[in-house]
Amino acid sequence: MKIGFIGTGKIGKAIILGLLQGDIANQDIYVFGGGHPSAEKVAAELHLNLINDYADFKECQAVIVAVGGSVVGTIFAELGQKYRGIILSTGGGDLEKLNHELPNGSSFVKIIPNTPAQIGEGITAISFAAGEKPEVIKTVKDLFEQMGDVYVVPADLLGIYGTVAGCTPAYVDLMIEALSDAAVQNGVKRAESYQIIEKMLLGTAKLALTSGKLPEELKDEVTTPGGSTIRGVNKLEEKGFRGALIQALNASAK
Repeated sequence: MKIGFIGTGKIGKAIILGLLQGDIANQDIYVFGGGHPSAEKVAAELHLNLINDYADFKECQAVIVAVGGSVVGTIFAELGQKYRGIILSTGGGDLEKLNHELPNGSSFVKIIPNTPAQIGEGITAISFAAGEKPEVIKTVKDLFEQMGDVYVVPADLLGIYGTVAGCTPAYVDLMIEALSDAAVQNGVKRAESYQIIEKMLLGTAKLALTSGKLPEELKDEVTTPGGSTIRGVNKLEEKGFRGALIQALNASAK
């Protein structure tokens, strides 16, 4: 399968790296340069095909538009004239409206991946237009399942799924940094503190996924009566930890 890219920023490059770990070869990825130094740099760094005309996407089964802002509409208008195939966008655009406006032979699909896609541990939320062809659905799902888990959701829920998967890694990174600061304050070396905390998070998540237990059950297994863990948990409750996370997610979802 040949895949095209318009936009090679953080999320665009993350998708490219994820695909390269899957079944897509370097020579099967086409990056639109258009005079953008970042695109040219990524294409050279990863040995991808650099093109400067949307018509050169003709060999691609899908083109991923990984840009946002006001330029998206302009890109879709020009791309729709020169390319027939599956157009996937990480940015804006009305799903049903754009599908209606595209010429026959093209489909528009909305996607929200997260950055762990680059190591095959991503989560991608996908919305298809009503009545989308089964072969298009299968192609898109197969593509993103190479990078992790896929959730097909209605368009009106795509945003919140993307927020939960895409914004919260930053919350976790902030938590890692804060826990590391506390560990260093108490005598742990910085590098070791990061390693311990990151491995702890990985192990905790794997335990939750494999055991099938609810988070409160797993928490109770660690919080022995009168122990240090319950004292820490109570301090988090006192400081509004749970409420802060809820407020943060709600703020990101706006």
